Amino acid sequence: MIMDKKKLIPAVSIIILLIGSASSIYVYATQIGESTISLNGQKYSIDQLFFIAEPRSFDSLNFSGISLDDLILKVGIGFPNRQDYTIVGADGYQKTVVWENMENGLLTYEKMVVFSDLPKSFRVKDVVKIEVI
Repeated sequence: MIMDKKKLIPAVSIIILLIGSASSIYVYATQIGESTISLNGQKYSIDQLFFIAEPRSFDSLNFSGISLDDLILKVGIGFPNRQDYTIVGADGYQKTVVWENMENGLLTYEKMVVFSDLPKSFRVKDVVKIEVI
């Protein structure tokens, strides 16, 4: 039995809508579940990181959070001033900075990295990883 166009087009449209809805739900559910930040291969919750590092605020930028340089020191990264750091967001956006930038950076409770000495393009939202390279 062959379907005519009047029945085939709505059926295909419904199937496409169902697939799109299911994939959106899946992506949203996996992003909600990802609440840790990988730092030098170790996973930490945002609460753990805020317990470890010293608070910092940039009044001129209206941001507050924890000090990135203090965080790096407290998790035991050796020779931090000889390293580069790549900060990766959940969407794949990443920026690489040097130690001097980390000394002027902070991580907000909303998992956003902000640097007082770099332009806005260096802000990374929804951070999932900080790699030491």
